[in-house]
Amino acid sequence: MEDGYLHYQELKGWHDAPFMQPSATDAQFFTHYLGQVVESGALVAEVGFGNGNFLGWAAARGARVFGSEVQAAARDKALHAGVGLLPLDFGTWQGALPGRLRVIAAIDVMEHLTRDQNAGLLAAAARLLEPGGLLFLRFPNGQSPLSLPIQYGDQTHVSVLSAPIVEQMARGLALDVVFAGRPFRPFAGGAAGRAARKIQDLVRGACDRLIRLIYGPLPMHANTVMVLRRR
Repeated sequence: MEDGYLHYQELKGWHDAPFMQPSATDAQFFTHYLGQVVESGALVAEVGFGNGNFLGWAAARGARVFGSEVQAAARDKALHAGVGLLPLDFGTWQGALPGRLRVIAAIDVMEHLTRDQNAGLLAAAARLLEPGGLLFLRFPNGQSPLSLPIQYGDQTHVSVLSAPIVEQMARGLALDVVFAGRPFRPFAGGAAGRAARKIQDLVRGACDRLIRLIYGPLPMHANTVMVLRRR
């Protein structure tokens, strides 16, 4: 698997970026969805942690962080930073964890996995999350033409996903969908950043309503966020 990720650190700009150092907008994004559950002592794991932005945010809140990653360079950085490394096979995670997880995150990862691997991720979440624990997902929205530059701009993407597909895959598991839709959009730059985002949101909302009026209820957002809760 790692052969397809040669030079991926350079492609993403991670080779010279600080590890586990989320930006202000990263922190806003994670806090919006998970700020009430990621706290001191919580066990948190990430699939494909990349440059560790999410794990860095969770660790700063006192969580005990674990993760899996196909890239050797990223694994080396994580090991040096004290992250508990997990195997790529979700079925073997239980033996590598000290308890049930509060959160499992797969951020911009499921498109890199096969359908069987994604089904394994959902099944593992149902086994490994504590009751009320959350599976947090973000992936390109396969129902929207606006996702095409994201979906087909990376040779390592192998699956096209949507909220209905993930809901189908989760049927029969002890997971309830509590949110599926357009991602929260953090802002940067103080008042100017907030004003720019508000204008963008107004324009996008108007375009969405026009498209829905003409073509029906198409989910046009480029990325989809889903939050699933363990029963």
